[in-house]
Amino acid sequence: MSVIELTTFVVKPEKTAAMLAARPGMLRAFREDRRGFVAARLVRVADDTWLDFVEWTDESAWDESKAKSANRPEIAEFFATIDHLVSVRGGTRYDDAADGARAVRTVPYGPEPSQVGELYLPEGAGPFPVVVLIHGGFWTAIFDRRQVTRLADDLVAQGYAVWNIEYRRIGEAGGGWPGTLQDVADAVDAVADLDPALDPGRVFVVGHSAGGHLAAWTAHRTALPAGSLGAEPRVTPIGAVSLAGVLDLVAADAIRLGSVLADPDRERPAGAPAPARPEMGPVVAAQAADGMARLLLGGRAGEVPERYAVASPAETADGGVPPVLVVHGTADEIVPLSQGRSYAEAAAAKGVDVRLVEVPEANHFDVIDPDAPAWAAVRAWLAERLAARRSA
Repeated sequence: MSVIELTTFVVKPEKTAAMLAARPGMLRAFREDRRGFVAARLVRVADDTWLDFVEWTDESAWDESKAKSANRPEIAEFFATIDHLVSVRGGTRYDDAADGARAVRTVPYGPEPSQVGELYLPEGAGPFPVVVLIHGGFWTAIFDRRQVTRLADDLVAQGYAVWNIEYRRIGEAGGGWPGTLQDVADAVDAVADLDPALDPGRVFVVGHSAGGHLAAWTAHRTALPAGSLGAEPRVTPIGAVSLAGVLDLVAADAIRLGSVLADPDRERPAGAPAPARPEMGPVVAAQAADGMARLLLGGRAGEVPERYAVASPAETADGGVPPVLVVHGTADEIVPLSQGRSYAEAAAAKGVDVRLVEVPEANHFDVIDPDAPAWAAVRAWLAERLAARRSA
């Protein structure tokens, strides 16, 4: 059962407007930076006294949040408006079973800690079209699903249900081959039974960077040979979006893409989020010199070609797979634009309905900014595919 953090605090009436103005920024920071944050409700009980109910998925998530304190400027800005902290208490929520679907809730799709996702539901009864969000980070446990929470918020506002998934990654038990790909396949298939408000016949997969690879791979599962990893999906997406994705694993292996992670002292790229688990950096760095495709698949392309054949979207593209939108910035210094171009060329030659959008001067992280032009192109494409589905 989830945990409720109940905080009582005092704000002078003349500072109330500033406190309320700072509140949305704090909540956005919580969604981006705090594992297990579910929701928050603010109640005014006197002119200067407030109760803040914050829900966490579990006690360890609350403990992690307390340890971080006001680590983000938006959080510090909110707390700066508080004149007196009266008390902070925690308790277990007992009405989960009878409460029905909340706006955002964390749901497991398997027994392992990373086999979870956050389900966002828009207003209304549904059934809703679904977007499965898959975060990036070179398939490593350094980063997590909080990278794309702003996209989740935007999609929910557009009327989509969002399933923002986690998966086992390099650096943790079960990450790499085959666990990473199997988890993503299982998470997408879980949409079939996840919530009655979801429409499993209208599912998109959207991923960034390594998640872009996984999104395209998921859309290509219908083309995989019977018996191979990920074949015979229960849920078939009606479209996939790759945002700065690694779509040609053979080419990625050839240039040792991701070997930059072998340098633990490298500067953080422009726009990059802070690592969710910085302690994993040295673990990954010790193995990354030959690139991240090798770590994902357990060998170089010449050593395990059969794995590259079923895991690389450039190899698995087939005329029978769903449409794919490839969005890539021309100034991407992390995943080169050639990845998007080579996939789009190969996929089109095999009969895939593929569209390549090259975003001028956009870097690797500009494409996951919901206020940027790249995301407007994604919104339009999703709406176009839904309209095509309705008219089919």
